[in-house]
Amino acid sequence: MAGCRIVNESVATAVSDIETTSRDFKTAGDDFITSLKNAISEMEGETKDALVKFIDSDVNKFVVEDLPSAIKSMSEVLEANRTNFVDTDKGIADNIG
Repeated sequence: MAGCRIVNESVATAVSDIETTSRDFKTAGDDFITSLKNAISEMEGETKDALVKFIDSDVNKFVVEDLPSAIKSMSEVLEANRTNFVDTDKGIADNIG
């Protein structure tokens, strides 16, 4: 069995960076949706209606909700693993002492 090692500070920094990236993606997604809507704002007709519906539903859900959420989930998984390592290390140390 291979050994397992975690560098707590590096992982904590990565968790913070990933959380920031998630927020940045949300902001970029909001900006993207605004830009799309601005680009079609002067259109008229059924094509515009279809585009607005598509942007407001599928595109918005993906770029503003799903993608940032997936990135945030990665930080949560990493943080849970970091916490488990810290707790396990402390438990082993306590058993020795």
